[in-house]
Amino acid sequence: MSNGVKYALDTLLLFLFLISFQSAHADQIKINNKINLIENDFKRLSTEFYQDSSSYTEKSRQSITDIDLLLAAVNRLHNSNQSVAAIQLIYTNIDTIRNNLDTKAIFIFIELLLNKNEWNLANTLFHDIKDEGDQSLLATIQFIFAKYHSQRNEWQQVNKLLTGIFSELSEEDASYAYLLNGSALQHLKQHRKAVNNYSKIKDTSQYYGYAQLNTAIANIRQGWWTDAQTKIQNLILQYNKTNKDELTNRLYLVLGYALLQREYYRDARNAFRNIGLNSRYTNRALLGIGLTATSQGDFIGGLNALTILKDKKTFDLSVDESYLLVPYVYEKLQQEITVTATYTEAMNYYQKRINHLNNISLKNTDFSKLEYNEDISSFILQNNSFDYGSRYPKSFIKNFQRLNEFNNLTGNSKIKKKISKLISKYNSIYKKIIDDLSVKRKEYLKSYLNQSRYGLARLYDSAQAADE
Repeated sequence: MSNGVKYALDTLLLFLFLISFQSAHADQIKINNKINLIENDFKRLSTEFYQDSSSYTEKSRQSITDIDLLLAAVNRLHNSNQSVAAIQLIYTNIDTIRNNLDTKAIFIFIELLLNKNEWNLANTLFHDIKDEGDQSLLATIQFIFAKYHSQRNEWQQVNKLLTGIFSELSEEDASYAYLLNGSALQHLKQHRKAVNNYSKIKDTSQYYGYAQLNTAIANIRQGWWTDAQTKIQNLILQYNKTNKDELTNRLYLVLGYALLQREYYRDARNAFRNIGLNSRYTNRALLGIGLTATSQGDFIGGLNALTILKDKKTFDLSVDESYLLVPYVYEKLQQEITVTATYTEAMNYYQKRINHLNNISLKNTDFSKLEYNEDISSFILQNNSFDYGSRYPKSFIKNFQRLNEFNNLTGNSKIKKKISKLISKYNSIYKKIIDDLSVKRKEYLKSYLNQSRYGLARLYDSAQAADE
């Protein structure tokens, strides 16, 4: 395998895993610190918004003394996309809730409050429940709060909340809690403890497949390739699902790159071929096929996969990498004229991409309307796909969207002014995030550009040496 292909493979492996372990650099740390601070600003403003009754509707002003009727009313509002009115109704009837803390309705109320980041009221109710001393009730509340903190990448807090409560949860909640705690421990680089959590999830649970995938990833992180390969292959055979199932596609993707890394090219290629054509992992599978086919000496097969990828209209990392690999394949096919042309095409492509990223204008961008794909934690800006979720918490985007909703609903000029001021802060941080993600992408593109230049120079040197 050439250095160029090896570099491309090593780079791509950074983007494979269900959980990202990228090391943070200084700018990323600074931005995340700003996100933490503005999160507190949002929490204060959210509570002020809900405590202001001027925006309450007739439905949210209803006084309901029966906890079951209150739960039904809150659910109706929430299910009809009126979550603000649902939370306002909770505020209106907070005494009814406090008088019924021992009912399961409290789980629904707190989960709704945390999902919309109305933290202060949720936290107040949490402390009220602590004072009641019901351990079973408290365990479920801690589980709900752990899910909240996971959305903010607060892994120490997730681990702290889940420790010692698993036996108090229902079987399926306990399974999810083990999965969540394992994920937190993996982020904290405690892989063995993480695997121990995953092992406690039964194969009858809906979370079993994810736990086994995470176990395989933990094994890969520790260098236990054979264990990881065996686990993934057994899981695929056990579930026997089609490639319309994205967990199955992800299993094949991780398996494919694990096998490729160990130079089991035929098996790796077969794994990539099993990934669905309409999967979110299709581009990475095509790149994998291109790499494995080329490594097997099937240069035509590799070229076909890479050409399909290169012709895609999106700008993700797999498409970027294909431009570097195509001339390498033509070189193996000894088509020197085409090698020169494709290296030149790659250089022009990378330079154009770098210039495009340099010239992205954010002056008139409405960040609240950016196309964000929660499944892959990425957003699209001017045809560029940015891997947001590997570096920043999705709670930031949700808070920003919530803030704009508050702005549309409130008639209180004082609160509206505070919202406008906070939106400006969010816009400022969003620009910093995009700058950071652009810098990271440009680092890859510049590396590929330099490798293309080196490849072309090496080709010319070889041609001159042959003439002499």
